[in-house]
Formats: sequence, C-alpha cells, structure tokens
Amino acid sequence: MKLSMVGDSDIARWPSSLYPNLHPLTIHVDGQSGATLEQVVMKIPSCNENDILVVCAGENDDGQGLSLDDSLEAMDKLIFTKTFGHLIFLGPKFEPWLNDDGSSRKKYVKLDEGFRRRCEKAENVTYIECLTMFCGDTANVPGAVLGGKAKASREYFDNDELHLNEQGYKVWKRRVEYELSKLSICTSGND
Repeated sequence: MKLSMVGDSDIARWPSSLYPNLHPLTIHVDGQSGATLEQVVMKIPSCNENDILVVCAGENDDGQGLSLDDSLEAMDKLIFTKTFGHLIFLGPKFEPWLNDDGSSRKKYVKLDEGFRRRCEKAENVTYIECLTMFCGDTANVPGAVLGGKAKASREYFDNDELHLNEQGYKVWKRRVEYELSKLSICTSGND
C-alpha cells in the first residue's frame, strides 16, 4: 500500500517533515506549480485498489482560463476513471490575496461547491472542506462564505499571501492524518 500526494504548488511546497505519518507505508509526492486539475489528473501514478491518493488542485484553473465546467469535468475524470483504494481531496481555500477580491472569492465558492457535490456522489472519496479552514475566528461568523466575511489569516500563509507556511501545513497534516485514521491507516500523532 502506498500514499500518493499529487497536485499543484500546494503539494509541491509541502515540507517533507510534515508529510502524513504512515509508517511503514511508502509516500510518493508529485506537485507542480501552476498545475490545473486536468494536468494533475494526467500525472496521477498507477495505483491499485489498496492505494490512497491525496489530491489538491483546482485553484489555478480559473487563472488558466478554464471554466467551472472544465474543472468539474476534470474532477469527474479523477473520481470516476482513476483506480485507487481511497481518495482524499483537499478543496480550494481562501487565501489572503482573496480577502478583498469578491469576484475571485465567488469563483472559489462555486468551485468548492461543485467539487464537494461531485465527491459526495463517489465511493471511497473524502472531500476536505478547506474554504474557510485558514480563516480563524472569521470562519464562523454569519455571512462568512457568501457574505465575504471570512478572511484568510496571514498566520497560515507565506508572505506571498498565496502559499501555506509551516503552520498551514501542520493544519493539513493533522486533518489528513485524521481522515487516514478513520480508514484504519496507521498514523502517529507527531507534528
């Protein structure tokens, strides 16, 4: 059994010291900065029915001129045509650069909703809602998502206001390990 982490720059920049603990399982990592979900799907390694995929992609799709339908079609290819034992998909997240960009935030919300709905229809797929995961106290205020009140906290992001920092990856590590523990995958609780 192996764990493959595949995706865009969020996977490429994930510090190896913060990979999910899966001893003694093998971890394969392949991240590409700027990758669209379609590009990520094409890079997924051969898996068998016992392997676990962790995928993070889709945030670059709009910037590459792709429509929501294009992104959802790529998601369908991922969840309905690829072989895996279980897929854990990390959904799009609000980032500090989006805090005052209402138009882009709406696109992220639609992308999140579409991906979540697709994943709910599939077997052996876990969708991790990340949209407000890094928004601190503003994540739970009325109107957080649709009213634009959820603001990404800079404490989880690098200075570029786009990529997670070590604190952000610690949050993801814990969440992925939690999902793996529900699958009876051996993990250790180290940060």
